[in-house]
Amino acid sequence: MLRACSPQSLFVLHSKCKMIIQYSEGKSKENFYERKKVMQRAYKMMEKGEVVCPICGGKMRLHGAYERRPKDNEGIRHEGWVAQGYCVACDKYHSLIPSFIKPYKQYETEVIEAVLTAWENGEIKRSDCPANESTITRWKAEFAERGARAVGCLTSILYNVYLQHINMIELKKEGLMKQLDRLTERLIGSLGGLVMGRTNIILTRNNSGYL
Repeated sequence: MLRACSPQSLFVLHSKCKMIIQYSEGKSKENFYERKKVMQRAYKMMEKGEVVCPICGGKMRLHGAYERRPKDNEGIRHEGWVAQGYCVACDKYHSLIPSFIKPYKQYETEVIEAVLTAWENGEIKRSDCPANESTITRWKAEFAERGARAVGCLTSILYNVYLQHINMIELKKEGLMKQLDRLTERLIGSLGGLVMGRTNIILTRNNSGYL
C-alpha cells in the first residue's frame, strides 16, 4: 500500500535490481552533491525503518556511498553521491538512488524527460539536447516499450491497491508521458516533480521495474 510521504522523504524499493529510489528534488537535490549529507540522511531513514531491505524487508545498515556524475541539459557532469545500504540477513548491498537520476543513464532524468516529452509533442529539435543521436534514439525506443508497460502496471496498481478504475479509452488518446502523468497523480497525488521520477517511485515500490 502506498503511504503519504513528503516529497523530500519518500524512499521506495525495487527488489528486482536491488535498488531504492528516493523522490528528491529542491533541497534534497542540493544535498546530493555533499557526501556527508547524503549519508546522514540515509542513516536516519534506515534507523527509523523508513528504508528496509527490498528482498526480505529487514533492517539495513549504512554501508557507504559511491560517486555518480550525471550530465545536465548542457552536457556538463556534476559530481554527487548515492548512499548504499547493507542487509545482514540477505548479505546484499542496495543503492539508494534519487529519482532525478535514472539507473544506468548518463543524463539526469530531467534531460531525458524533456527530450521524450518534446518528441511526443512533435517539438524536438536536435539542438535541444547535448546527447548524440544514437543515445536519443535509444531513449525513444526504450520509452516506447517501458512507457507502455509502465502504463499497464500503474493501471493495475490503481485497481488492485485502490479499487479504482480509469477510462482507458480516453487515456490512450494521449501520449505516454501524459498517460503516466495522469496515473501517477491518481496514485500519489500532486507531489509535483518529474513524471518519470514519480513513475519510478511507484513502479519500484510495487516491484514492477522502472522506466
